[in-house]
Amino acid sequence: MFKLDNKIGLGLASLGRPGYINIGHDGDLGPNKTKENMQSHCHDVLDYAYSNGIKYFDVARVYGESEQFLSHWIRKQSQFDGFVGSKWGYEYLANWEVDAKTHERKDHSLKFLKEQWIETRLNLGKSIDLYQIHSVTSDSPVLDDHIVLKELEEMKKKGIEIGISTSGPDQEKTIEKFLKINEKTQLFSFLQSTINIFDQSCTAILKNASEKKINIIAKEIFSNGRLTNANKKFHQNELIELVSIAKSVNLNLEELSYLWVYQLPFIKICLTGASTITQLDTNLKCIKKKEARIPSLESFAMSTDDYWSTRKLLKWN
Repeated sequence: MFKLDNKIGLGLASLGRPGYINIGHDGDLGPNKTKENMQSHCHDVLDYAYSNGIKYFDVARVYGESEQFLSHWIRKQSQFDGFVGSKWGYEYLANWEVDAKTHERKDHSLKFLKEQWIETRLNLGKSIDLYQIHSVTSDSPVLDDHIVLKELEEMKKKGIEIGISTSGPDQEKTIEKFLKINEKTQLFSFLQSTINIFDQSCTAILKNASEKKINIIAKEIFSNGRLTNANKKFHQNELIELVSIAKSVNLNLEELSYLWVYQLPFIKICLTGASTITQLDTNLKCIKKKEARIPSLESFAMSTDDYWSTRKLLKWN
């Protein structure tokens, strides 16, 4: 049975490529975004994470050099007892350019699975523990693709955990389908989904999935920076109210955002996409306040259409 001592996981989406959609990402990384400098920076963050008890690391083929950066770091450790999850189904196309016209493309075909699995194994070797279908949406045919599922079953027989991540306004619908398929196949053991104060649409069904022995990974806890003080453009009235609520329970906005998800008992891993040691340290320190009595924040839940349409307005930076 999968078990970690620390509920915090580190995602490398913002550390493995120079451009990402998190608000303030460009300033977090600074002006030198060469591969060499970014790998050094990524390794510094990984050092801090691992020395502070973080054992789950989340990468993907589309996160630029994230697999390579993580693999190089693992090889430098005298002993590594972490758990590594990667994802297939998207291709990185930006060629290390922040202002690229196209950053990524989606492909959930069997051919692409085989290609990306070879790349992942070349990068991570035996360090890969979990392989997930990246960003499954309600219109994705992949969960009905029996040839793809058969290939994933073969991976599972060799000791690799299998999961999916979900995205888009119909996450709940996707998860419903995922659970029905898994009742028959018992293929999947992990489910990674967006859940935060602004998008609470999957709270009930994620709890249900957890009760069915699925390990739940929470992503986009800070809503790509919209639930942090770096956000000076979106949802300003809501943020004023949330800051006031946070102060009433001796928290700041970031602590409130993270702990609201962390306190959900069915969440196995709370991903942080910290770009800097300072951000990561803030996430780690707020766990000391994990018993804070956060009031109900249901009134801040947006419609999924509003949430995801605003997300599309975020710029790569």
